[in-house]
Amino acid sequence: MQSKPRVLLLGDSIRMSYQPIVTALLADRAEVVGPPDNCQYSLFTLSSLDRWIQALGKPDIVHWNNGLHDCGHNPNRAPTQIPLEIYTGNLRFTIQQLRTWTPRIIWATMTPVHTRRPFLADQWSWRTDEINTYNEAALRLIKSMQVPVNDLHALVHAHIDEYIVEDGVHLNQQGQEACAKAVVKAVSACLG
Repeated sequence: MQSKPRVLLLGDSIRMSYQPIVTALLADRAEVVGPPDNCQYSLFTLSSLDRWIQALGKPDIVHWNNGLHDCGHNPNRAPTQIPLEIYTGNLRFTIQQLRTWTPRIIWATMTPVHTRRPFLADQWSWRTDEINTYNEAALRLIKSMQVPVNDLHALVHAHIDEYIVEDGVHLNQQGQEACAKAVVKAVSACLG
């Protein structure tokens, strides 16, 4: 009996919130795994790949995003978390590393932050224009490397009042379910 293909989900707390739903929806078709920790910044993801693959096994398909930690502003760190050119460089190296395990990689755009969340200097904050700039730069790179895109940003943005909780960043149950279905659709295209 052939084992199910292994789907590796990589990403931040948004990924962590929809992963259990993806796991349930794909239970008959795939083994869904993901790091127990938040993948955070692109550099953290890149530097953790070997450890995660060793712990979770070689993936057949990877669905991955990074970005909110990279373009956000944290008062306990430098004003710019990961500069844009370093961010895209980290994405390039991550794709190259992931391709040593599988050619089937799907990139997910970072989800938006609601405009009701003010930009405050004393807490984690984001600017919509910076999220858009990082997403656009990532998409240029991802498309040039011929990686399929799952546009979770557009999905959530179109329903931002319905999908984002009061903190202005994270997904509510409806948002988690919508993103999970989009992930399952993208992964299913690779499963055949």
